[in-house]
Amino acid sequence: MKNHLLLMLFLYMAVAIQPNLYGQVSTAKGVVYLDNNENGVYDTGEKGIEGVKVTNGLDVVKTNAQGQYEIKLPPESILSISKPAGYSVPLSDVQLPQFYYLHYPNGTPSIAAWKWPVIQPTGQLPETINFALLEGKVPRSFRGMGFADPQTKTNEELDMMRKDIVDELFGNPYEAKFGLVAGDIVHENLGLYERHNRLMSQIGIPIWNVPGNHDLNLESPNYQYATQTFKKVFGPDYYSFDYGQVHFLALNNVGFKGKGLGYEGHIDTKQMQWIINDLKDVPSDKLIMIITHIPLITYANERTFPKIINTVNFKELLRILKRFQYVYTISGHDTSNSWKVKVDHSHGWYGRPFIAHTMAEVRGSGWQGPRDGRGVRSATMADGNPNGYYLFHFEGNKVKPQFIPAPNESKGRLRIVLDPPLIVSNGTEPMQPSVLDRGVQPDPMFVVVNFFDGGERDQVTISLDGQAPIPLEYTERTDPFYVKQYTKYKGTDDSLPPAATSSHIWQFELPRLEPGLHSAIIWAIDEFGFEEEEVLTFEIIK
Repeated sequence: MKNHLLLMLFLYMAVAIQPNLYGQVSTAKGVVYLDNNENGVYDTGEKGIEGVKVTNGLDVVKTNAQGQYEIKLPPESILSISKPAGYSVPLSDVQLPQFYYLHYPNGTPSIAAWKWPVIQPTGQLPETINFALLEGKVPRSFRGMGFADPQTKTNEELDMMRKDIVDELFGNPYEAKFGLVAGDIVHENLGLYERHNRLMSQIGIPIWNVPGNHDLNLESPNYQYATQTFKKVFGPDYYSFDYGQVHFLALNNVGFKGKGLGYEGHIDTKQMQWIINDLKDVPSDKLIMIITHIPLITYANERTFPKIINTVNFKELLRILKRFQYVYTISGHDTSNSWKVKVDHSHGWYGRPFIAHTMAEVRGSGWQGPRDGRGVRSATMADGNPNGYYLFHFEGNKVKPQFIPAPNESKGRLRIVLDPPLIVSNGTEPMQPSVLDRGVQPDPMFVVVNFFDGGERDQVTISLDGQAPIPLEYTERTDPFYVKQYTKYKGTDDSLPPAATSSHIWQFELPRLEPGLHSAIIWAIDEFGFEEEEVLTFEIIK
């Protein structure tokens, strides 16, 4: 009897200390195949695709000649493929790419009072996990859309996004192949993901997303579980895919420190190693286009917020990228300024210089400011840049970004003002600034041009009263138009944030002019060859 009890106790302890079935590292295997009939099922006769990268978020393997793969898959990880050039992936009903499998056998652990839906238990790993690809072309030239920080926190703000962005891009008028969203998809109201995705799907293109600091589960005690709702909706929070001669790296560089502890721009160790593994077989002459939320490097607000406006381990990433000839990075996050930093030897980069582009945002200053006739707020950024979106023109391994302002601000990329403005008097009151550019010339007075999303390497000229064009002076300063708007609406429901130094301002000091009508024709060309022309007329009176 005693021996029997000892045996029972031994068996009980053996079971008690045995790892949970769902807590063990499993082996995932399956086939990446060409889905000829597009039914999402690996049917008899459908061909496996060789050389497709499959990852568990750290290791990267390639499919064999039959399209088969095998890879270790720990619990609480995501299995995904890197879409090769020449193929497309199936899409959900809201145009989200379907290229991954969530492996959370027991779901997101109950380590926090989760405010938003997290990952439900996926159970035991299936015997095979197959990934479908659809036949496509490998174009040398194509277009993609870029969106930084839609960042809506209410349904009304989603309405404004719909009018400013979706209505303009409905039906894909630019014939883009996909869209890239650089984080802050919503503003901490993760319940808006469903409607946001339905609205964006009306553009009619696949939408690839990365998380921003406002997309986090802020109640998470650590970085590991901070993107559980994002992953539930969008899949992995870092991944890659190819299109044409471009390898896209979508990264999560929001280094969340835990509930109440904030974040910094940081790429974690596991993700860095994955980047090394992912890039191992990418040809050095391909364009590497990196999408992050927090800028890899920008000079906007760098003195005030160095760790949350830049990526602290950027140089480590540069070391990984050093063999590549062509790089371009895009980000959002900074609501004050769009900025293009030329990364070169001064940053520890000794390859071909490239641009780290902090994009102007969809939400601009945060869906703030006066409303236009549609009821949409101006959302002008603190550098005077209107809110808007981007059209990326890809040609081989080169890319040209084209900023397109939202319709509530301007049809073009130039705003021209006089600073200070002409002054007028009705004869009984002191001189006041003119609102219609007719009055007495103050001394000094400048023509000030904001070349939206421009930068120091662009060229801006002025032709005054038909004379030969001459260059304007590039200067980093606040936008006088924005300062005027800020002052006008300060303290009201239509208020805007204080003005910030702009990286895309040019100015020209006017000579003393004779009374009469004058014209200033402004011509601008950015470093990528996109041109703009605009005219300002004004009248000098005695």
